[in-house]
Amino acid sequence: MTILQNISAFWQIIRPLNIFIAIVSVVVAAFMSPFFTANITLLLASIAAGLIAAGANVINDIYDIEIDRINKPLRPLPSGRIKVRSAWILYGGLSVTGIIIAAISGLPLFAIAALNTLILYYYSRSLKGTVLWGNIAVSFASALTFIYGGLTMNDYSVGLFPAIFAFLFHLGREIIKDMQDIRGDLENNAVTFPGRFGIGKSVILVNGVFIILLFCTFLPYIYGIYNRTYLYLVIFGVDTVLIVTGIILWFKNDETMLGKLSHLLKLDMLVGILAILIGARHVILFN
Repeated sequence: MTILQNISAFWQIIRPLNIFIAIVSVVVAAFMSPFFTANITLLLASIAAGLIAAGANVINDIYDIEIDRINKPLRPLPSGRIKVRSAWILYGGLSVTGIIIAAISGLPLFAIAALNTLILYYYSRSLKGTVLWGNIAVSFASALTFIYGGLTMNDYSVGLFPAIFAFLFHLGREIIKDMQDIRGDLENNAVTFPGRFGIGKSVILVNGVFIILLFCTFLPYIYGIYNRTYLYLVIFGVDTVLIVTGIILWFKNDETMLGKLSHLLKLDMLVGILAILIGARHVILFN
């Protein structure tokens, strides 16, 4: 294997888009605060979040290797492009470094970084193949990222609404991912919600979660916390995507379509983050 192939494999296993979303979430939560300053704490906390997210992606692939042999055989571990031992070393290096950097940033940030690392490790090791507990765990960890970002400015409150949105958004998307992986999960005795109750009830659950999320997205505007620009961006950039996703799930939920919807939702997270960023900073683009 060439050096470029090795780099490509390690790049793929850490999932750069996930890392980017984690870092952006921290920065956006900090920027939303009226106390915002571009300081060293924010820089270190953002780096720590990126490293911990990268480590979480690696440990997820380590514990998913047998499932991925069926569902995603071209992933770095099942394809043999990265050895399991190397992946463990990478995971340890990323996670420990991330926690140390978070500790330098301050005790509250260290506590959340350590908690998220433990949650995501336990999720990959024990909760991923359970009915909803794994979905809830990873969604909670994602939501904590916004609280973590707010704490870089000693202002956790700015992260509360984004945390609620992130929890519900990730919960719906995680169930869709379980629907996509149902075949490999069942063959490896990992019984998720779709494996226990079937695709039909999973579609109902995802739509139920997204309906709650749709309702919640209006609350910050109704209470005057976010502005009209936020409302337009969230309606047309996020809520519309959620509605379209829900409709498609009713009529077409094969493995290929589920993968496309999962990827679409991941990209749509960035639109949601943009809506929150502009809305909370009171930048009016639309009258």
